[in-house]
Amino acid sequence: MQLEQQVTQRLDQLEQQHEEQQEQSERQQKIEKQQIEQQTRLHRQTELAQEVARLGEQQQASQQALTGLLGEHATAEHWQQALENAIEQARQTESSAAEALQQIQSQLIQLAAELKSAQQQQQSLQQELAELDVQISEWRGQHPELDDTALDTLLTYDDAHVEQLRLQLNATDKALEQAKVLLQERDQRLQQHQAQYSDLSDSTQLAAALQQAHEQSALGEQQCADLRAELSEDQRRRNANSELQARINDANDEYLRWARLASLIGSAEGDKFRKIAQAYNLDLLVHHANAQLRQLVRRYRLKRGGSMLGLLVMDTEMGDELRSVHSLSGGETFLVSLALALGLASMASSTLRIESLFIDEGFGSLDPESLQLAMDALDGLQAQGRKVGVISHVQEMHERIPVQIKVRRQGNGLSTIEVGN
Repeated sequence: MQLEQQVTQRLDQLEQQHEEQQEQSERQQKIEKQQIEQQTRLHRQTELAQEVARLGEQQQASQQALTGLLGEHATAEHWQQALENAIEQARQTESSAAEALQQIQSQLIQLAAELKSAQQQQQSLQQELAELDVQISEWRGQHPELDDTALDTLLTYDDAHVEQLRLQLNATDKALEQAKVLLQERDQRLQQHQAQYSDLSDSTQLAAALQQAHEQSALGEQQCADLRAELSEDQRRRNANSELQARINDANDEYLRWARLASLIGSAEGDKFRKIAQAYNLDLLVHHANAQLRQLVRRYRLKRGGSMLGLLVMDTEMGDELRSVHSLSGGETFLVSLALALGLASMASSTLRIESLFIDEGFGSLDPESLQLAMDALDGLQAQGRKVGVISHVQEMHERIPVQIKVRRQGNGLSTIEVGN
């Protein structure tokens, strides 16, 4: 265990040393880079100084050329003009040289500041490098067995190998801890055993204790057998109870189904079922009546509402507004009643088409507009191929119905029938 701990500690120390060496190498590279930058700045400073000297020589040559040109002019005006031109050119040259000099001086100041900062940083890095060398020397002195060869060998191990060694070490430590716990438990049991049988000094007492232990063991086995029998009986009862509970659940489901059905239609008078059947038939009647209303008048539709067997009228021209059937006018009521009659005929004629319709009176209470609407609806039914018979005393209807059967009273309870156009 100590050897494994030493190996682990040495591996950790080796890894730390490797990291420190990498950091030292990075610092050394940084110092070398800064030295190169410093040399570049010094070289640039030398070039700028040479540029200043060259500009000074150029300025001196310009002044000498100006002096030589003063005696070459024939008249004073030419000389004056040439002089002014030369002065202006000299001023421009001087201004350019002054600006260049100022820029060079600014660059020199900046380079000097950068050089000073680089020197300070280099000095700090050198001091830090010296401290790291001292720390490495101290660590090498504390671990003389790790020479350069051993360190090179350890550095060849990859991360996977190091991780595997750590896992093995952790597993060994865990196994050792478990063994210690098991050993401690065995020691406690040994001490308890020794304390329990410390008073049995001879073989007679040991034999008696052994016989008593056998009797207790037999009694325990008998009790265990009894408990097994009770457990088996309990399991049998549990299975029987499960089957009985399943049957109870099935019966309860059946009871709930019939109870729900009884709550819906179960009554001695049959009121509930009758209302359900009437509501179902009313739905069918509304469906067939709406189909007839689409042909008679497209504005209105019938809809269930108001009560269980009530009807409402939906006005499609008023945003599908629902209102009572009592709000309809006489002609509208006639058309809705006619649609209901035709719908009822459609329900009654599942296999037989009913093509005849007879209407007895009811037209005398209609206003002219409603009467016109009712007559248009009857004309539409006739156009569909249905025969419509009307019993009425309204003169306007006599004028519009082409085929008429007139009953004329003769007196004494006699009448005559006359068919005409």
